[in-house]
Amino acid sequence: MLPYRTWKSVTWFVITWLLTIGLVTSIATSYWLIGPEDPNGSISRWGFIEDCGFASNSSDAEFSCNGFRTEYTDYVLIVVMALVCVGVLAMLVLATISLVYCFCDTLTACGRSFHCMAGFWQAIAAVFILLGILGFPMTWSSDTVRGVCRSSGWFQVGDCVPGWSLYLAIACATLSYIVGVFSIALDSATFRITKFESMESLDTYKQRSY
Repeated sequence: MLPYRTWKSVTWFVITWLLTIGLVTSIATSYWLIGPEDPNGSISRWGFIEDCGFASNSSDAEFSCNGFRTEYTDYVLIVVMALVCVGVLAMLVLATISLVYCFCDTLTACGRSFHCMAGFWQAIAAVFILLGILGFPMTWSSDTVRGVCRSSGWFQVGDCVPGWSLYLAIACATLSYIVGVFSIALDSATFRITKFESMESLDTYKQRSY
């Protein structure tokens, strides 16, 4: 028989989707670093996907964006971006699979429930993202970051300040790890797969779950 779903499972599902949306928004936006204004009053910014920067290092250079970034020459930046993107993609896949669970009576593997497996998956994905964020200051010496922050270097942000995309990624990744551990803990307490001999025993189990 299927495990009796409580408000805790609904809470996990909603929070997981909200955190996943937050992580996708973070990686898709170009506000990881906020730089100085150009002569036209445009505020410069830096992100993983959009190719933005000043035309030159002079103080009167204009800031512009040229579509998606296609070249990554700094190996540290490539590793950091890979860690963050893999973690975000894993969270997106997990959130999609959770939709399947909503329409299935039960979903198990190797004797463990979906929530236990999802918790491990969620925690590992969050660790990938957090490792990428911890390595992010080491990318500030790359040419792409210097194109916005100018005098930046390892752990020296130069003319920039951390933007809201970075803070959003930190918050969502940290909360995702906590929610993942919470889901693992609920596996034995709430999402236990129970066999019922009769409908009377099922009704008794439901009453205890409230």
